[in-house]
Amino acid sequence: MSPSATNTSEIPTILGLPWNTPTFDCGVSNVTPTMHTTSYPAINPALNPLISQAGKTVLITGSTAGIGLAMAKSFVTASASKVIITGRRQERLDKAVDILRQHAKEIGNHQTKVVGNKLDATKMEEIDAFWKKLGEEGVVVDVLILNAVGDMATGGLCEEGGRTTMEIWSKLEANLRAPMRHTELYMKQGKDDRQKFLLNTSTASAHVSHPEYSPALAAAPEYGFTKATAGLFFGYIAQQADPDKLQVVNFHPGTIYSELWQYGLGVEKSLLPFDDVSLPADFAVWATTTEARFIHGRFVWAHWDVDEMKALYAERFVKDKDLFRFGVCGLAGSNLHVIP
Repeated sequence: MSPSATNTSEIPTILGLPWNTPTFDCGVSNVTPTMHTTSYPAINPALNPLISQAGKTVLITGSTAGIGLAMAKSFVTASASKVIITGRRQERLDKAVDILRQHAKEIGNHQTKVVGNKLDATKMEEIDAFWKKLGEEGVVVDVLILNAVGDMATGGLCEEGGRTTMEIWSKLEANLRAPMRHTELYMKQGKDDRQKFLLNTSTASAHVSHPEYSPALAAAPEYGFTKATAGLFFGYIAQQADPDKLQVVNFHPGTIYSELWQYGLGVEKSLLPFDDVSLPADFAVWATTTEARFIHGRFVWAHWDVDEMKALYAERFVKDKDLFRFGVCGLAGSNLHVIP
């Protein structure tokens, strides 16, 4: 989410319902004093040499437009050895590859190879064939970013006139089953001990879609529910992983204007104070380096200043195993994870 109005007369309406309630501002956080809406030096690969991706092969699913394409562009800027993008439509995939190659040329990057692969994120046979092809070509993915997502739809869960079980299941195919399969094949590929980085593009809708926060988001619970389920899965993957071998992060990218907003929800860009796409794009680069080791297994927002977050929480995370993880607050028998 991004800064939103708290004055009732200024609250925008989406899906015929208020975007937020008068007492809730989803752009305000007490996690870090500084909240960003665009990229900044600490996460900008053009300005921070510590987050270089040199020598790495990066795979980003659902990356022919929006956040995914912006991420791919940032990894080109970070001098990744190879950037692999995927998408369902060949013409859009070709266009995205051209954009990335042109960007590499403009910044004088002659080492990054950009590759496009047509892939439907909901079809297991295509996912399996894709990873088999990578193996046959000797390609080992160092960084996997799961960004492909099912569209947002309105309607209650399993209620009269709401979303049916089959409709909800199809969203789980995109938002959970496909990421699970990618993760499984990613973790099994390669025989060396190279450090791997796994990043799941999640959403604040996974935890702020209650009517007391956002009546509009509460009217489309399917999206937040399926993304929260995926977030819980990646939390378990992180729990069983040694971060020196596999670093796992769930993150909320911010409120980024995209086709989902424009065509899926019919929202004009002027309606909300959307965040700049450079924020999640550059955050993804930072989050897939050892600089972000301290947030392994956590759910974080791209808005939070990374230097402040490290200063405030790196040591605290060692003691507090529940803070910023999916679960039930207050049942761990400790008050460590209560933020003052």
